[in-house]
Amino acid sequence: MTAWKKGLVRLAWLLLGGVGCTASPLPVLPVTPTPSPTATALPTATPTLIPTPTPTPFPTPDPALAQATAMAGQAQIQALAGNATVVCFRYEDTDGDTAPEWIALLHQAGPPARLSAFVLDGPTAFPLEAALPDVGKPDYGLGQYATCELEVRDVNADGKPETAIFGHAENAKTLLHLFVWDAALNGYRRLGDFMGDAGVRLENRDGDLADEIVVGYREQHAQDLAWYTLFTWDGQTYGWTADRYGWYFLDRPHAYPTHKPEFAVIAFYLALNDRDLPGAYGLLAPSAQAQRAYTEWAAGFHTTLRVEVGSVHTVPTATTDTQARVAAMVTSWDNETGHIIARLWNVEWDTVLTSEGWRLVSGTTAQLDQWEARYWP
Repeated sequence: MTAWKKGLVRLAWLLLGGVGCTASPLPVLPVTPTPSPTATALPTATPTLIPTPTPTPFPTPDPALAQATAMAGQAQIQALAGNATVVCFRYEDTDGDTAPEWIALLHQAGPPARLSAFVLDGPTAFPLEAALPDVGKPDYGLGQYATCELEVRDVNADGKPETAIFGHAENAKTLLHLFVWDAALNGYRRLGDFMGDAGVRLENRDGDLADEIVVGYREQHAQDLAWYTLFTWDGQTYGWTADRYGWYFLDRPHAYPTHKPEFAVIAFYLALNDRDLPGAYGLLAPSAQAQRAYTEWAAGFHTTLRVEVGSVHTVPTATTDTQARVAAMVTSWDNETGHIIARLWNVEWDTVLTSEGWRLVSGTTAQLDQWEARYWP
């Protein structure tokens, strides 16, 4: 066998690992284990000592001094009150200079009975003037009854404290007067005055730290309903923003008014807001119920959290004694995959008079706006 053939045989034997060959296999070399490295302990961290803050010492209140201040203020207020009764007085910073002033509410028995107020800053008394009544209307001042409901705080988030005085008068009327110190006038300016027979309240609806003012009015032709208007601060004054209907009485179940077409529409949305879906479905006309079964209809509101309806009125050109078209502005809030989406709709309903009252036949909607409600009051 030639040398090159012997080389090929030797290469084949190596590749096959000696299979089928009589020669001894290649020796297996022992593997020397690599010694594991010795773990080195990490140095222990030395904790950083955080110094304990030293609290700022506050002076111990002196009860005798507080009592003397109160008695001196009361004496000054009583001297200015004359024959009026001092209903209450407070020691608050009403002008934003960090020093407190005395604010007092007085009641004059009358006639006419009325509530008044002033701020005493040192020796000077600044009156808080109530709004003048409309011609022919009674003058209640800040209120008719001897009540003490006042707040001193930054109501509209403009960096200055306002003084809010609530009052009450006959026929369940609630009054609110807002005042702020005006250096240019060297006195307190009235920012706004409001009165409603279904309550007046401060309410932060959008989370901007500025309170809106909600004024309620009784619906004269449906005693269970109230109409609420929303006033928002625009930097200079309070202006009308929106309106909505609500229940005047909170007891349930509600009796849905349907003796007018607009009341049937209002009741329909209030029932949706109350999650009384059977009640809302019952306000649909029989022809509308025949088109969609209750279960299918109710499934369309499974994400609805809240509904508000306002600006409700009939369309005269499409209204007769037995049929009417009702227009309304509707705002809905829905939970969509964890996000609260608000939508504003312009809605028109065709309604029909039945033996059980007005009922909703069919409606059209046009979406006007949409936004994510990041604040939920």
